[in-house]
Amino acid sequence: MLVEDLGQVYVNWLEGLGSSYRMKGYFVLQKPEGQSLKIAFEGVAFGGNYGGHNVSVSIADEELKLIKTRDNPTEQDIDNLITEVQRRLLNNEMIVEYDSIKPEVHDNDGLGSI
Repeated sequence: MLVEDLGQVYVNWLEGLGSSYRMKGYFVLQKPEGQSLKIAFEGVAFGGNYGGHNVSVSIADEELKLIKTRDNPTEQDIDNLITEVQRRLLNNEMIVEYDSIKPEVHDNDGLGSI
């Protein structure tokens, strides 16, 4: 079962305004033999913090292929894995890599700071 192999969840890119964010990150799937697999994800979160009170995570097709090479998981196993990643984001059970999150500077002042 994939959920049992889920290690840490990391967020390493955020962009947003107010209470909605686009995010990128990755999670680690571990095997008993010590091997690990790093799986990238993208997501959208709404709420007052990174996870907020609503989050949606998606995984690219290439990443899904990597997951499917492990013990032939069912679609339900993959859905449960994504649900657990989302749950951890909602509950702030993640590592935010602050050093890699660089705020972008946008000059959206259409009035010229008058």
